[in-house]
Amino acid sequence: MRLKINLRRPRRYSVPIIGITLLFGCAGWGPRATGLGPTDGLESAPVADMASEENVSSLALARARSSLPDAPEPAFNVSDAPVEESASLQPAFSLSAGTPESWGLGVTPNVSERVPLDQCPYDATRARECRVHWRPLIISASLYNAFQDLGNLYTGYWYRYETTHGKWFDRWIDSAAGWRWDQWDDNNPHMDQFVGHPMMGSITNYLWIQNDPKGATLEIGNNWPYWRSRLRATAFTTVFSFLWKLGPFGEAAVGHDGDHYFYDQGHLTNETGWVELVTTPVGGLLWTMAEDSLDKHLVKHLEEKPRRPVTLLLLSFLTPSRATANIFRWRPPWYRDGRIVKASTFWSDPPRPEETSEESGEGASATGPSPSAGVNAVRKPEVPPLWPHYGGVHEFGAWWGLSLMSGHIWGYASDIKYMPIDVNYSYLLIPGTKWNFRYAPELTAVAMLDESRTNPKLPAWEQRKRTYGSGVSPVGFRASFLPESKVQPYLSTDGGFIYFTDRVLSPQGSQFMYTIDFGGGVQIFHHRRQAFSIGYRYQHLSNANISHHNPGTDTNVFYLAVSRFRSKGYR
Repeated sequence: MRLKINLRRPRRYSVPIIGITLLFGCAGWGPRATGLGPTDGLESAPVADMASEENVSSLALARARSSLPDAPEPAFNVSDAPVEESASLQPAFSLSAGTPESWGLGVTPNVSERVPLDQCPYDATRARECRVHWRPLIISASLYNAFQDLGNLYTGYWYRYETTHGKWFDRWIDSAAGWRWDQWDDNNPHMDQFVGHPMMGSITNYLWIQNDPKGATLEIGNNWPYWRSRLRATAFTTVFSFLWKLGPFGEAAVGHDGDHYFYDQGHLTNETGWVELVTTPVGGLLWTMAEDSLDKHLVKHLEEKPRRPVTLLLLSFLTPSRATANIFRWRPPWYRDGRIVKASTFWSDPPRPEETSEESGEGASATGPSPSAGVNAVRKPEVPPLWPHYGGVHEFGAWWGLSLMSGHIWGYASDIKYMPIDVNYSYLLIPGTKWNFRYAPELTAVAMLDESRTNPKLPAWEQRKRTYGSGVSPVGFRASFLPESKVQPYLSTDGGFIYFTDRVLSPQGSQFMYTIDFGGGVQIFHHRRQAFSIGYRYQHLSNANISHHNPGTDTNVFYLAVSRFRSKGYR
């Protein structure tokens, strides 16, 4: 067997990357529908003849009008006519009296009305609101790309090593030039090739669909609007897949796939090939159609009644790609553009004054009141009063933090990296206009502690150890300042414990660690009942000498948090 180590191809093969990047902006192009105007299908006449005919017609019309008597005044004014209730779907056109030069009745665009979202798939006026929303699409696609890169870097030692060694730009170009265009298999597991990448393609399909008004509300069906929407999404996924493999923020640049050859399970490979460039868009289309079918025939019927959030979350696993795409636009996983999915919980928004859902009295039926039923009593639901401050009595939220360096006030174990993900609740104990005080316990859903090993005989990728744990901090308090402001600084402290899956900080240490932290931050309200926070905590972890060795460590955790507030009896 002939070995080809560090095989390189000419750099001219990196030129397709530039073309792929340019195609990124063209992914949404497709056929446009055109409407017929009042004179479509008529033979055109010379301009001079048309002008003369118009003058003759105008003169004849003026003479005819001068010989007619004045019309009687109308018996009522238009302004006195009853105004019908506005419907959720407004017509995008209106019938108007035609001019003598055209048809008797014509269809004219109603330019003062916005086209409803569910009418965009059939819009022929090229309304602005029915065009692709490029800015949120690029933002959500970039976030998803960054999420994939961070996942590779977090889970793969060699991704981190390859990315941070050598000249990055030269290695990216070499990786793209070394792509095996004559090879189908990239020597990755079949689960990645035929399951993982089709699901990735379906996720990027839904990133496109939810930002394309011509397809966001469509259900699966054998019709042109549906196929046009899904084929446009597939075109976007094809471009995204090429950029993910060969672009400056993909695997050719982060991890340098294709830069060099190596042995993997007996195969000489650089982990490149056609397979994932094909299975991502093609498998993604099939996966999307399968989720669309499940959503129409199963999930939709299960969501007809309001469900608890846990139930809706479990239902979201039936359509995992759509649920993931919803998360990247800051929506709950069960969100749908084409229908309202109601969650039945204390944290749901109470009715507002403008929400006038009606409850009919006796005599009403599911299809409306019968002609003999008379006038039915109608009452609006009781609207709770408005809580006069930002926030509320109850707060439910979550936060994610990261510490890349350890301190040494109490603990002395160094070179520790720590990443907690917590769920928090708080209750307003002392309200006020200048400051308030909250009881704020927390649940540590998962905490990762990364520490260095002391055995130099281990290979490079085993020189660090990661251990995971969970815990609770029942003792927690937070003092917020300027509660009448959208921006509220705060100070916080928490105490509790975390139980890890293995001994941490020392081979003679323990799995059980006490925690205590002090910190602060700023909470920013983007709605009166929703906020996000940026904060810092100095957190100490120690086993309090319940084992043979207790080195302890201090972490510097910077974190981001989101919160939702409610007050019983208020909105």
